[in-house]
Amino acid sequence: MSDSVSIASSTILSDVIIPANAKDDDWTLMRLLRRCPVGTLEAAKRYRITHATQEVPTIILGVITRYVDHEKRGLLAQPLEFLRLSEDLALDSLSMIEISMTLEDVLQILLPDEKLRTLRTMGDVMQYANSQISPVQNSF
Repeated sequence: MSDSVSIASSTILSDVIIPANAKDDDWTLMRLLRRCPVGTLEAAKRYRITHATQEVPTIILGVITRYVDHEKRGLLAQPLEFLRLSEDLALDSLSMIEISMTLEDVLQILLPDEKLRTLRTMGDVMQYANSQISPVQNSF
């Protein structure tokens, strides 16, 4: 019985390892962005190549949309800057943690828990993500 447990454990761990080469990077992005709206994955692929900040809003909107209930998604068609994450979109703390982890992995930025607690609107998320992209990346 312990053999089957160790086999199952090694299988689970192998799914967590992030591959290093470009083909595997696409695969990793596909897994991270599954169930996101159309266009999110392509924007993330372009961002990984160019680090162009114009891709960031599409990525953030796509990741957040994934966690918003279907009946609230219509709100995402409005101007986003003042749209409140908790009050308007009904995102709970667990969803916010999942969103932050996905954004960290896709955008390759750091979003610490203490900063996550201060983000109240879509505009806050967009502004913070853009502030974490290095100036070298912004020049592309």
